[in-house]
Amino acid sequence: MAGRPQARQNKMKATLEFNYPEDEDALRYAVHGEKAIKALWDVKRYIRDNFVYNSNAIDVLNKVREITDLALAECGEEV
Repeated sequence: MAGRPQARQNKMKATLEFNYPEDEDALRYAVHGEKAIKALWDVKRYIRDNFVYNSNAIDVLNKVREITDLALAECGEEV
């Protein structure tokens, strides 16, 4: 058969273990990590898209606070 050979996929599994309740914070970070990464990307994009065009740094920083507060609330953290 001509063309590219099919890529071989190695599938792996990972299991995380936590001692609850001592590792409660680590468990929460593992469970909500995706939301935190998304929030960081949102902040990065907002700053990139607005800081150059919006000379009012206070407005930009307030929006950053709004994004991070929302992300923390979604992860069950008090803000």
